[in-house]
Order: sequence, then structure tokens, then C-alpha cells
Amino acid sequence: MRTLCFHQKFSFERSLMKGFLHSVATNPTTSKSQIGAYLGINPYKVESVRGWFVKLGLGSGSAKQYHLSPFGAAVVEHDPDLMKPGTLWLLHYFLVSEHAERAEVWYRCFNEFAFPGRQFTYQELGAYVERCLPEPSTNRQAVMYDAQEVLKTYRSSTALGELRILTKQSDLAVTAKLPTLPDLMIAAYVLFDTWQRRYGAADTLRLSQIATEPEMLGRVFVATPTQVRELILRLQALGLVNYADTQHEPVTRRFSDPLETLLSRYYSQP
Repeated sequence: MRTLCFHQKFSFERSLMKGFLHSVATNPTTSKSQIGAYLGINPYKVESVRGWFVKLGLGSGSAKQYHLSPFGAAVVEHDPDLMKPGTLWLLHYFLVSEHAERAEVWYRCFNEFAFPGRQFTYQELGAYVERCLPEPSTNRQAVMYDAQEVLKTYRSSTALGELRILTKQSDLAVTAKLPTLPDLMIAAYVLFDTWQRRYGAADTLRLSQIATEPEMLGRVFVATPTQVRELILRLQALGLVNYADTQHEPVTRRFSDPLETLLSRYYSQP
């Protein structure tokens, strides 16, 4: 699936994704036309919702066969309306990280371009992504459209605006910041999923890596080093990591259970 304009120029809407998830969970072999009839949208927009479904980490599939991911299955079971803050954080995490697929402009925005306190416009983000692409984009309009869509995703209450990590400064500009720390089970899921994928052979990482390297807590959450350190100290209190306040600030992983247990722990909280 494409990395640019995967959404077919339709914005992410949680209400549509709720219906899409229900349709897929009920009948994984449902067709595009059946989903369109259920949601009341045309096939072109169904393809858009499918694009969001994949990039948000909820599942995979073609126009005739769909599969829920472990995260998608947990959402269907525990938060089918996509309302819980932890669900929104994980939708964001999968959108800005590289798993089976990559949403190029979202990835570049959060892992390379944005940092706590940075104010920017979609034009500045788009220009940065264009400079970074390994080959000149044959569709500059797609890059700029995605850059606009990034800002819309985090400013809209029907998408991921409740996270408040990109706050409106003007009609065009936003400021990146983390207003409140995410739930510890969500932070742990992000930390250990990235650790497993990117540093699978390492038992210990430096705190600075967790604060600054792509897909780690600092980048995903647009968190300051102080906020990252606070998260690590809280995870240590839960016995999930060991942290030593020495010169190299090593963080050693103690959690070895399947990542799905963290989802269960989050969704089982009152």
C-alpha cells in the first residue's frame, strides 16, 4: 500500500473506523461493497478507511479479506467506540512508527522534524519531508496534502485531537508538546514494542536513546528528556525496567511477557 496519500484524501474519522472494525470483526471476508453499504459510503471512501485501518495498526488485508492485529482485536473487545485515551495513544503510535507499512509524512514529522516546543506550519513540514525523501517525489502535491492532513489529524476532535500533542497557534501553525503523560501501560507497550523491533539483541539502552531515537518514547510522545525520565522512573517502580542514575544512564529491560499482556492490563483498569 502506498506511503503517501494512503487515505485517498479523506481524513481519519473515529466514527467510520468504529463501523469498519465492527464489520471486519463480524465478517473478515466482507467485501468493499458490503462495507460501503454498512457504513453508507462509496467504495472510494471505503478504500480510504482501509488505508487508515492499516496505518493505525488495527489490522491488514485486501479488499476481500481482512485480519485484525492483536491491538485491533483488543480495541474491538474493550474499546469499540475508540474513546479511551490509551487507544488514541496507540493509534498515534502505530501511525507514526514503521511496522508492516509506513505513513511517510507522519513518520518523518514525529521521528525527525517535531520536538517539544517547536512551532511549524504544514508547508514547513512538507518542505522538510520533500528534502528527506531518498528520491524526489513525483507527486509533490501528495506530500503537501499529507502534511496538511497531519495537522488536521491532531487538531480534530473526531480524530486524534484529544491527545493535544499538536496544539493550534494560528489558522496554519501548530506547536508540538506533550501536555500530560500517557498511561504507564501504554508507555510500556510503546517502549517494549520499539525495543523489540529496533534493538532486539540489546538488554540495555541509554536513557538518551529512549528520549531521542526514532520511534522511542521521546519522539512518539513529543516528550522532553525530563518527561521521559519520569516515565522510566515510574516504569521502574512497577518492576518493568531497571534504571541506574550514572554517567551512561542505563535502562535495562525486565519485562519479558508478550506485549498483549500490557494491553490487557491497560484495558482491565477501572
